[in-house]
Amino acid sequence: CSDKTGTLTLNKLSIDKNLIEMFVKGVEKDHVILLAARASRTENQDAIDAAMVGMLADPKEARAGIREVHFLPFNPVDKRTALTYIDDNGNWHRASKGAPEQILDLCGCREDVRKKVHSVIEKFAERGLRSLAVARQEVPEKNKDSPGGPWQFVGLLPLFDPPRHDSAETIRKALNLGVNVKMITG
Repeated sequence: CSDKTGTLTLNKLSIDKNLIEMFVKGVEKDHVILLAARASRTENQDAIDAAMVGMLADPKEARAGIREVHFLPFNPVDKRTALTYIDDNGNWHRASKGAPEQILDLCGCREDVRKKVHSVIEKFAERGLRSLAVARQEVPEKNKDSPGGPWQFVGLLPLFDPPRHDSAETIRKALNLGVNVKMITG
């Protein structure tokens, strides 16, 4: 077995801004990107975080006008990241990004929303794109440990990891050596 990411792909994720799907009226694509960037660590080497922050005109925008209170790093159980922060008016918020199923559950989305999300995920998958969900929450208790208000499913981002120039040749060589090639992906 081999990991596809970085072996057959470049591990350089990009987002097609035109394909971003919004789920909240009045929320612009740029705001979905900003929330995703806020729910990212700007200093680590994670490809998804780098892609989110890289979508901003200036990486400093991810923390501009806010004070970070708590960052929840990605882990294989929660499959999401989250940032609790205070805006310049003193209001507390959370932004989260992660696996669509996890974010749908976090938001307690109705069945019609879930169906729409799954439809968009399928549309992205047909184009070879992965999906990343983004959510937001207000924290009226102004406490990092409080449950906060209801989470709101804000949008879906399409992630593209281009194939390496030699990936077709790599697969062809494996086949010629008698390797039974199967590709399994998320």
